[in-house]
Formats: sequence, structure tokens, C-alpha cells
Amino acid sequence: MNDEGMSVKGKKIPHFLFSPFIPYCASFLPLLTSLLLVLSYPKFNQGWLAWFALAPLTIAIWKAKNLKQALLAGFTAGFFFYAGILYWIYPTMRAGDVIPAVSAFGLIALSLVMSVEFIAVSAFGFYLKKTGPRVWPYIFAAGWALLEYGKVLLSLKAVWFPWFMLGYTQWAYTPVIQVASLAGVYGLGAAVCFSGALAGVVVISDSAPWRKVMRFTPAVLVFALIWGYGLSELKNARAEKPPRYLNVALLQPAIDLYDKWDSEKAGVIRRKMETLLSGLGDSELVIWPENALPGWIDDPFYAAWLKALSVNGGRYNLVGSVSKGDARHVAAFLLDPKGRITASYYKRRLVPFGEYVPLRGLLGKFIAPVAALGEFAEGGLEQELFDLKSVKIGVAICYESIFTYLFTADAKAGAVVFVNITNDGWYLDTAAPYQHFIANIFRAVETRRLVVRAANNGISAVIDPWGRVLAKKDLNESGVLAMRAPVYSGLPLSLYAAHGDWFIHLCLLAAAAFILAVFVL
Repeated sequence: MNDEGMSVKGKKIPHFLFSPFIPYCASFLPLLTSLLLVLSYPKFNQGWLAWFALAPLTIAIWKAKNLKQALLAGFTAGFFFYAGILYWIYPTMRAGDVIPAVSAFGLIALSLVMSVEFIAVSAFGFYLKKTGPRVWPYIFAAGWALLEYGKVLLSLKAVWFPWFMLGYTQWAYTPVIQVASLAGVYGLGAAVCFSGALAGVVVISDSAPWRKVMRFTPAVLVFALIWGYGLSELKNARAEKPPRYLNVALLQPAIDLYDKWDSEKAGVIRRKMETLLSGLGDSELVIWPENALPGWIDDPFYAAWLKALSVNGGRYNLVGSVSKGDARHVAAFLLDPKGRITASYYKRRLVPFGEYVPLRGLLGKFIAPVAALGEFAEGGLEQELFDLKSVKIGVAICYESIFTYLFTADAKAGAVVFVNITNDGWYLDTAAPYQHFIANIFRAVETRRLVVRAANNGISAVIDPWGRVLAKKDLNESGVLAMRAPVYSGLPLSLYAAHGDWFIHLCLLAAAAFILAVFVL
């Protein structure tokens, strides 16, 4: 390809046949990628845009005359995307009495740090241009999948926030997301990336219009295969009969986040919980949201209160609470109908700046409301599943819903139901609770297991193994979501849960082969 176009009967035909404005606003292409991605996510929910979102960034990378220009394109796309999708950082910090300057700095700093992801993938794409435009979209998509997988691994050892996955943009398209049962959210993200990358390369090619259309055929074929597989899986789902049901009651009290730690409000909170617990009918399991208990579960007063509630109701209660124990833990407990704690779970992945403060000595004084809660300790990666009448239950608290490996490990250990309890009251009426909620849909599909979610202020829901939301309570709606939830205990593990990240291994081999070809051979 060159910048002058091609000749047809002595006339110059510009590369940007379908986008004549591109030569005049090339510097804005990364911003267009940012905009399309932001619009693909809640609350906008225009997920179809994601299939083309990386085309502008692709064009910018191919038009970059040197590495510096490619890195700048990646930085621009990444910074403005993360500033757009994580805008809720500012109102969240302001609600916690953090001053405006520090709140703005928090959003800007996080966006700057997270833009490294786009910078890295843009550098990768720039060097891969040596492979040629026909091969490039395939390897670029493999690199994107490796990036998403790598940032999850990074969060194991460092402070990172793997909130964004490209595949999450497809949450509302039930047939499309079924592919996550084969290759996880990473596989779907690679497909979406490939479509945009191929579109970008095709737009700037020298081909005639009809050839451009033909060259985009592989992306159409990938989408058709994903859609066809999804329809087939959903057809099979209609034939599946759950061997048993579990009558669950999800409590959504919508308690103000800061009232929870106000001792003067404890009585009001207890009465509200007691009201919600009355008249639950034949519910077998009552699920409380994260930290709904207005105190420590170790406190004799609250231990006695919970016991009385369990005995009076004659039900199992899964209660989220902080617990001292041998350290401070964000935890969940299973109480039997006699009020005895039969199982406990300690949160395995804590929220940076929410449940612990990285670089506390330096940053703690600027985040006093969070820092005042003190440091919590992480639970072990391998913990016993909850057992309710032979139904094995895996528990995930809040932010843990974005970590696929926690769910697949528990599914392998025998979990047939997952319970996610959370308190998204931090995020007010922003896009964050919606962004957080959709991750659970993918965990259900990836494992082919029922996911039940109880959130303090929403969104509480029951999600079947195919990612279909069977019932839900909306954000900031107070009440109880009670339903007869289908438990597909006879459903085999998905390919992804059973065999892990085989797709990522293939992507690694493909990327490594072409990196070797470019830099060594």
C-alpha cells in the first residue's frame, strides 16, 4: 500500500474510498475508537459497534510512519476510552468526601495507567506490519487475546484493574456469547478485535470496492460461525430439563453505603432486614448481599440476632459480613436453619483502594474514608465449597466476579451453583453497577452453571447457564427477589471450564511464530 492510491484509466483513486474524511482527521482516529468502545458498554449498550471499534485504531497504526506515532495512537485511544468507561471513579470518590482535585486526579491517573494496555497492543501491531495486511488482522487479534489474559495474570501479583474485556460488549446478544463456553471471554474478544482490525486494513487497501467487500468475508464468516454455534447451544438448552430447583430469596435492601458503618443507623438497618425476611414463603436459601450485616459477625449480639432470624424462618441464610477471625476478612457465611455457621468463605481478590490501599503510607491520607476501614486480608485460593442439601455452591464476593479462573476452578471442584454477593452502593447511579453485573453473565456461560447474584442496591439477578437473565431487580430498587431457580446439576462442564485456556495457548503460539519471523528470520 502507498499514500497516493491506485490508477484506474489514468485517474487516481484514493485509498479512503469509503471514508474520504480520514486523511484530514487521521489524528482523531484513536478518539473514534475510544468513542465506539464507550458506546458499546453500559449504559449505552450499543454492543454492535464494538465489531468495528478497532478499525480506526488499526488505520492509525498502519498510517504511523514510526513507532512513536503508533504509541501515541494507542495512548490516545486507551486514555480516552478508560476515562469514558471509568468516569464513575470521580463521583464515587466525591461521595466519599474526597476533595474534587484528588478525585479528578484519581480518574486521570487510573486512565493514564490503564492506557498502557492500548499502548502495548499498538506497539505490537506496528511491528507486525512486516507480516503484511492479509495476515496482520489474525495475529493482531491473537495479540489482543494475550493482552486480556495477561492483565488478569498481572492482577495476581500487582495492582491492576482488569475490568474491561472486549467480549463484555456483547453481553446482550445471547447467541453470540455462547462461544465463551468454548474459549472464554478471551475468545469472543479476539473475534470482535479481528473484525475491527480486518475492517481497518480493508478500508486502507488499494483494492477495488468489490474486492474490499470480499476481503472482509472472513470476519463475516467468523461472526456467522459464532452466531450459528450460539443458536445451536440455545436450541439444546431448550431441551435440557433441570433435575432439581432451588427456592432462593435474594435480599436487596438498598442500604446507604455509609449508613452501614454508622452505629446510630444500626437499628434502622436491622429492622429493614427483618422486614425483608418476613413472608418469604417456601424459600430454602436466603442470600444477603455483601456486608449487609451492620456489624461484625463475631460480635455476640449479631451472632445471636442472626441465629434467631434463622430459627424463626427455618431457612438457610448465606450472609455477607466482615469477620475478624485471625485477621480482618471480607467474608460470607452459610447458616443452617438452626442458626449454626456450617461454612465460611473469605474473599480471595480484594478491591484496590476499596478494601486495601496500595502504597498506604503515601496514599492513605488522601483517601481517609477508605483508609479508615483498615486493611483486609485475602483468603486462600482453594476453599471448601458450600454444601446445601447436596448442592455444591461456589461463592464470589463483589469484584471477584471479573476473575474467570476463580469460577472455573470451583466448577471443576464440583460447584453447580455460583452465588455472587456484592455492594455496589459505592458507585451511586452510574454505569459501574451495570458494568459489574454483566461480568456474571459471562461467568455463567463460561462454566455452564447457574449464577445467583444478590446486590445491596442492585442489580440482583438469577442467570441460567446460557447467560439468560431469568429474573432481576433493578438498580436502587429495594425488596426481595424470590424465585424457583433451576439447578442443572447434570449438565457437564463447558469445554472452557474443563480444558482451560487452550485458545490462549494457540494465540501464544501464533503470535510467537510471527514475532520470530519478523525479528529473527
